[in-house]
Amino acid sequence: MSGESSGSHARSASSGDRVPLSRPLLTQGPPSPAEGGGRAPVKSEGLSSSLPPSAPDAIPVGRRLNADAQPVSLPIRLLPRHTAIIAGSGSGKTVLLRRLVEEAALAGIPAIVIDPNNDLSRLGDSWPERPAAFTDADAAKAAAYAARVEVVVWTPGVNAGNPLFLSVLPDFSGIGADPDERQQAVEMAAETLGPLAGAKKGLQRGVLADALRVFAERGGGSLGDFITLLADLPDGLSEIGDAAKHAAKMADELRAAVATNPLLKVKGAVLDPKLLFYGADPARTRVSVINLSGLGSEAAREDFVNRLQMTLFGWIKRHPSPRGMLYVVDEAQTFLPAQRASPSLGSGIKLAAQGRKYGLGLVVATQVPKGLHNQIVSNCTTQFFGRQSAPATIAAAQEIMAANGGAASDIGRLGAGEFYFATEGSGRPAKLTTPLCLSHHPANPPTPEQVVAAAKRSAGRLGSG
Repeated sequence: MSGESSGSHARSASSGDRVPLSRPLLTQGPPSPAEGGGRAPVKSEGLSSSLPPSAPDAIPVGRRLNADAQPVSLPIRLLPRHTAIIAGSGSGKTVLLRRLVEEAALAGIPAIVIDPNNDLSRLGDSWPERPAAFTDADAAKAAAYAARVEVVVWTPGVNAGNPLFLSVLPDFSGIGADPDERQQAVEMAAETLGPLAGAKKGLQRGVLADALRVFAERGGGSLGDFITLLADLPDGLSEIGDAAKHAAKMADELRAAVATNPLLKVKGAVLDPKLLFYGADPARTRVSVINLSGLGSEAAREDFVNRLQMTLFGWIKRHPSPRGMLYVVDEAQTFLPAQRASPSLGSGIKLAAQGRKYGLGLVVATQVPKGLHNQIVSNCTTQFFGRQSAPATIAAAQEIMAANGGAASDIGRLGAGEFYFATEGSGRPAKLTTPLCLSHHPANPPTPEQVVAAAKRSAGRLGSG
């Protein structure tokens, strides 16, 4: 749902915003810094803290749909343990997704937001006038959000906006000596490079994996560096017969891919993820919206998201966040699918497992209950379920909810902005009504030209932090 000011979501928010969302319903112990909670500022290789003066221990997510309309909050310490929003068209899924990002940013938690449908590129736009559904508390938060949160729009594939360039390989130098994490990085790289290198057979894939393993042990480098290694494979690097011949052929395939694939041609500095999470002003929290409309095919989008996830995989270990960071993926079934292979699936699963340890929480949203890979859904401690329309998706959502002890017989009749919510310590899934966004999103999403204009403005505000 793109326009918060219309439809039943606006009505439900209006009827339910009489109680300010300030008092956490869930009773939890003090957050542990090791779990991504607590009030400690970010302390990681020069990264600046953007904590508000009084950093909360929880973010509000809505109010119970009962006579008391009790406010419900999500403890910040649970964000690194991932969140799933599963709801159909017209449910208010995108509105909820935006508000979670906004509330987290107000609590000093930066985010990278994947925007595949232009629904999220206006996270930096203020309401032109106060919505009728806003309480005084909402209005105050919207003003604070505009003052304290810096939204940067990025446009991979569109040089006229605010382009960014990512390496096709993980940063092996940042992974360290952990053999399991290094092997995971090698597997991600092999999954990415295999199709580009024409490694269709077991022998070629074996040589590619051997070469990547040695490349990682030597500290890695650029794609050009790896092609050089393949072109002149050292003796004894692989025990596979004719390894050097296989490697030389793959080197040529990779050179051809670089010549024909614009996404493999880096035309600027390869982006440091630090710039996505942190800006020059320590008093402002950065939200980086990565708009994918400039990438014309699903394959190009999946390739880009895969590269981003590989980059984050290596980066978060060197830059753990006691307070937390978010990686937000809308229409996540496209990038983390259950029923098909995708370049971004393997890296996404590995990032979900790795992120929990270093303070990076995933927030994934989908309209298709069984469209997300089960290793992603099962890793999400917090889950929201909204209205579904088709009998098959209703049954699928009810099946997932049953694992949490919920029934949700009325999931096909929920209003926009109404969700079942479950997390650690919350008991059975409870029905909530969720509020409007703090930023302004008209019913029609921005045009590509408007996205480019927003990205240009963002580029002028960038700082290195």
